[in-house]
Amino acid sequence: MSAMDRDADDLAVGLLLPQYGTDIDAVRDTALEAESLGYDAVWLEDHFQSWIGDPRRSTHECWTTLSAVAEATDRVRLGTLVTSQSYRHPALLAKMAATVDRVSDGRLELGLGGGWYEAEYDRFGYEFREPPAERLRRLAETVEILQGLWTNETYSHEGEYLEIDLEDAFCEPQPVQDPHPPIWIGGGGEEFTLRYTAELADGWNYGTLEPEGFAGKLEILRDYCESAARYDEIRKSAELFVFVGETTAAAEEKREAFRSEFLPADGPSEPREFFLAGYLETAPTGTPAEVSDRLADYADAGIEEVILAVPDAADDEDDSLSLLAEELLE
Repeated sequence: MSAMDRDADDLAVGLLLPQYGTDIDAVRDTALEAESLGYDAVWLEDHFQSWIGDPRRSTHECWTTLSAVAEATDRVRLGTLVTSQSYRHPALLAKMAATVDRVSDGRLELGLGGGWYEAEYDRFGYEFREPPAERLRRLAETVEILQGLWTNETYSHEGEYLEIDLEDAFCEPQPVQDPHPPIWIGGGGEEFTLRYTAELADGWNYGTLEPEGFAGKLEILRDYCESAARYDEIRKSAELFVFVGETTAAAEEKREAFRSEFLPADGPSEPREFFLAGYLETAPTGTPAEVSDRLADYADAGIEEVILAVPDAADDEDDSLSLLAEELLE
């Protein structure tokens, strides 16, 4: 089936869990609800502080929370969207990811990115290397180390961009998945990120684009791939905020309420606010059927999986998750 023949029913559908401004029970309960409704995957972001609204909003650490979700669920796949290569030594990350893959009986999807939230880096003592190529080269080397540790009895590595040397290192027990958990690369950089995706990754994710923007990125990714078969191997995903209601007006009201709460009235002024504004501008909004029609445009552009941020997901009085599931999931 060609991309132009696809519609929303052909998309895998994942859900970003509500890890900001909630308690841990809300994260776990939302994951269980998503699993019961038939969502394909649940995902967590990797931040030490919220990038939406007040940075001091409670923020659940990605990997420890993911392990708890892995233990609580049975079927739904589990992912990081995306973990920053800067925040953990690659050998430690390999061990953490292998453990979560074991806890979940082989359900982990490891999303990895170069990092973007400079204020967070500064506050918590991480070096935010510039230009972005400095971070992305380290990302690529991190992927090589992960794959090396997961697929060899012992693995040695002499750091090129990372100040890391490994000598006869190992990761035991190894992950459940063979040859290893899928590795996703997140980001839209056309010189480095998409090239490294073509060379190293099992999946790709990005957000804040209209379908036409994704089509353009995918053409560049295709050009970087060594063959059509290699391009087809890479799972292509879009991260999208979604506002859904019984009526179009109700959904629009949700979006405007979210905008009023989390963006300044005079417009964004810092990178995280511009980032959020981009998500809101491209957010499918409306009735379940209208959201489905909009997601079909992403499928037409070549997207195979959508990962939805549903701001009301943790609200016991809101039925967004079930409305979407009835329309999008079999």
